[in-house]
Amino acid sequence: MKVERLLQISVALLAALGSLFLAFGQGGNSALPLLATIGAFLSVYLTDIKGWITLNRNLANFAALIAVVFSFFDFWDDGSSKLVAIAKLLIYLQVVLLFQPKTTRVYWHLAVLSLLQVVVAAALDFGVTFGLMLIPYMFTALTTLCLFFVYRETLRVDPELKAAHDAVENRPLFSFMAKKPVESNDSTVVSAPVISLSGQLPGNLASVFSSGKMFAQVLKMGFFTLCATVVLFYCFPRFDQGQLSQSFGGEFGATTGFKDQISLNDMGHILQSDRFVMRVRLSDLNTGTIIDTEYEPYFRGTSLSTYFPNSKTWIVGNLKNYQVSELKPPPLKTNLVRQQIATNQSIHFDRTNEGVLLFSIYPAYSSLNTARDIVDNQTLGIVSMATDAQAQVRQPDQYEMLVPWNPFGADADLIPCRHPLRDRQFHHYVQNDLTQVPLDKEFADTLFHGLTETADELVADIPVNGDEKPTQFAIAQRMERHFVLDGNYTYSLHVPVHMKNTRLDPIEDFVVNHRTGHCEFFASALAIMLRTQKIPARVVVGYKGGEFNSVGGYYAVKQKHAHAWVECFLSPDNLPVGISKEDYPNGAWLRLDPTPASRPSPNRKDSGTIFDTFLDWFDYVELAWRDYVVGMNSERQEKDIYKPLTDNLVKPFEGWVSREQWSKFFRDSLASMGIHMSDEWFSGFASIFTMLVLLLLVVIFELIRTLFRRYWTSIKRLFLRWFPSKSHRTGFYFKVEKLLSKAGWQRKESDTPREFITSVIADCKTRGIASEMLSPLSDLTDWYYQIRYGSKDLAPAQQDAISEHLLLIEQQTLAMRKIKR
Repeated sequence: MKVERLLQISVALLAALGSLFLAFGQGGNSALPLLATIGAFLSVYLTDIKGWITLNRNLANFAALIAVVFSFFDFWDDGSSKLVAIAKLLIYLQVVLLFQPKTTRVYWHLAVLSLLQVVVAAALDFGVTFGLMLIPYMFTALTTLCLFFVYRETLRVDPELKAAHDAVENRPLFSFMAKKPVESNDSTVVSAPVISLSGQLPGNLASVFSSGKMFAQVLKMGFFTLCATVVLFYCFPRFDQGQLSQSFGGEFGATTGFKDQISLNDMGHILQSDRFVMRVRLSDLNTGTIIDTEYEPYFRGTSLSTYFPNSKTWIVGNLKNYQVSELKPPPLKTNLVRQQIATNQSIHFDRTNEGVLLFSIYPAYSSLNTARDIVDNQTLGIVSMATDAQAQVRQPDQYEMLVPWNPFGADADLIPCRHPLRDRQFHHYVQNDLTQVPLDKEFADTLFHGLTETADELVADIPVNGDEKPTQFAIAQRMERHFVLDGNYTYSLHVPVHMKNTRLDPIEDFVVNHRTGHCEFFASALAIMLRTQKIPARVVVGYKGGEFNSVGGYYAVKQKHAHAWVECFLSPDNLPVGISKEDYPNGAWLRLDPTPASRPSPNRKDSGTIFDTFLDWFDYVELAWRDYVVGMNSERQEKDIYKPLTDNLVKPFEGWVSREQWSKFFRDSLASMGIHMSDEWFSGFASIFTMLVLLLLVVIFELIRTLFRRYWTSIKRLFLRWFPSKSHRTGFYFKVEKLLSKAGWQRKESDTPREFITSVIADCKTRGIASEMLSPLSDLTDWYYQIRYGSKDLAPAQQDAISEHLLLIEQQTLAMRKIKR
């Protein structure tokens, strides 16, 4: 196959890979990159092979200008689309170039555009697929550059082909379905000659290409490039990414799917994202065995207590009124598991008044590995990393806490309250903030009239004995069951517009009208219904469950697992039957999850298929990619690379450069000889002893240097006998030239090695000097040509003779230099 055809295919493949990078990076908006990928391969057939569609340079420049203007409006549309607009512009320009007649200019522009596509895709996509695609892209790029070099060398040495190449720029403005150049009956080509490796191409290039050596060399370069890239990536000091993502407005640096406030009209879209948030591993406290529960764990974020009907929003409330303390050790006789959480550093967690919000099963307790700056707001149930309010600090890359583990029974939904009931501040929070129906009672009856009637009907439906009133626990269970089983509610991320009654509050409209919504609607409705019955309730937001990875033994929590549920406060007198008041002396928070689609689901580990196992492995590899490539910031590099390297390599040798260690060594050594040195900074005896040691070292050094100079020639001869030059090395000839140059013979740049040695032999014969080295010079020159240009190996006798000839020539040239002196 001709070089130019291979170059055309290679460039098309490079352009296609660049478009695929953008396709993966844009996710759902990948139609244009995929079409560009198909167009790259079509251009080889339609433009390069058949010549049916070709764009003149002037027409192509005009089309490129239109593409720039067309993309200009997308670029300034909004901040989040800037990178996408740049990606589209690169694709437009690439398509314009692909359907032009190929010249060195076009090839080079296509290669640069492809590289720019990879750069843009790197800011859009951080997945492992991007990293895996970089490997074939690297090999394709190296192959393309090698073919491009051969192509340019062919043009350089063949004037006819160079003229045909330059004439391509002067084709008609536009041609469609043009006939491909054909050969006449006398086998003469009508069109310009096609570039191939035969003809004027230098023989060494043709040999390299036809024998496959070039592609073998590409594989070698690719392998060493990968190795060098890995070493430089992990060893080269780096700076933190900082606010890089915010400058582009892309997903990098986005916040989590969790929200610390709920706006009922625009929350559904966050539940559709597959963006990774954190990895949670639960293990046994004593054995370290990974725990995979059959029920999905709840990872608490924060609790919301105040609802504003005007903005249809839940907020946390006034956090300044609540005390915050360090995370406490666990109480005795508590069934605990170790919870280890690794966060995605490319997204930012929300902040509280204390610092960065952390997610966890609640309540959480400290372990030996828990950071000291993690604090607990026991009133609101918020765990956070304490930081300065003005500091822009990210969440820790990983943290550990101990959490109770009661996956079954009534205890599973009960969280012990750690506030004394006599605490006035806590009493105000429970009895006012958590029982207040929005605004005053009279207006609330109008605002939530249908919801209140529904709550009253549910309470009246609870069976009781005589005049007894239903317990708060029974009321909470009945209302939860209403949403989950009895109320014909439907879980949906989007409520059709025709089903909404805009004159009603969204929560009221949800309960009495369409009964369709996502978890925020269910949690909001249940919390308000409980409050109408004077039961303290709050909305809790965080994450529920995750995708359990059986390979890594962790839950992969993503934005789509963001969830909302309800907690109601039960005093010790209102605890469910069978629960000991001694275990909950201050009462408990009862967790209620009214969302039908979020009920506990069986684990799929026992029923997993081969495809599930493959997905687990892929997710595990992607996790490693996020941890050790995408998340390899300066702090991670210091902790995972520099510090272990220092501990293992440098610390064992610290004593060798420690002044104290050497001082102790000399003191102990002298003490063993009966010489005791004082602790003063200056000692006359020590000074005399040091000078004597230095004098002895100087004498030893001069003696060794004198002996080495006297016997250097003999040592060198022995060395060359023990380590003779190998047949595949041609360095002996260059040593001959060096020795001859010292004797006055310098090789001209226009002389070949044989011409130079021939002139030296002739000069020696004319002057009648150095006759003994003439034959060795001739032999060494013949052997050099045999190795360098004949690709042959020397016989063993010839290999042994090389060192002897070099010694003889060195002696002759040295004698000539002495005569000249």
